[in-house]
Amino acid sequence: MDNSVKAYPAPWNLQGKGYIFIYKFNKNFVDQYGTVPEFLKGSFAGGFGSVMLVDYEKSDAGPYGELLFIPGKFRFGGKKLDTISKIYVSTMESVVNGRANWGIPKEKADFSFENIGENTEKATVSVDGKTAAEFTLKSGKFSFPVSTKLLPFPLVEQYKSKHYFTNFFGKGKGHFAKIKNIKINPDLFPDVSVCRPIAVIRVDPFDITFPEAKTQDIR
Repeated sequence: MDNSVKAYPAPWNLQGKGYIFIYKFNKNFVDQYGTVPEFLKGSFAGGFGSVMLVDYEKSDAGPYGELLFIPGKFRFGGKKLDTISKIYVSTMESVVNGRANWGIPKEKADFSFENIGENTEKATVSVDGKTAAEFTLKSGKFSFPVSTKLLPFPLVEQYKSKHYFTNFFGKGKGHFAKIKNIKINPDLFPDVSVCRPIAVIRVDPFDITFPEAKTQDIR
């Protein structure tokens, strides 16, 4: 743990708004561009993948932005589990505690969320002054309930000498959304601009809980 950053142990309860992009990535895309961690390479099992772009207005570690990539399921320990293989957040509190609490490989970036028209938002994520990802998204007005019970993402991560297993859960009010424009720097984030999402859902508001992870020593 970085002693210059305050510890915020799990569980965390987070509220905010954001977008969930649902995909079915093929094996070639995941192997080539999915930044799969070494311990999961060669074990891709398909299933639903996701990009999540979130503006957390409240969390146990304060407000922050987040952009993450989940390639899909991997075979691990006799189960099919997800992993967050690439993730940016806007504060060091989230970086340091995300790694310590759940083994999530968070990196620091700058985030901008801008309303540019009726139900239309532009979001930009930058790393060291370089744009990693830019999204322009338009949301519909019809709303419906959203829950991770319908599409769970049980996570496995590896950090230092442990594996971390986390089942986060959340719910909120969903609105179908459309991608009006997307630009990805493939050097900084998996280039999902070449993939067609199954669905894009704006969730506003939402509540998510990240419980304490179960850990297992790496032998």
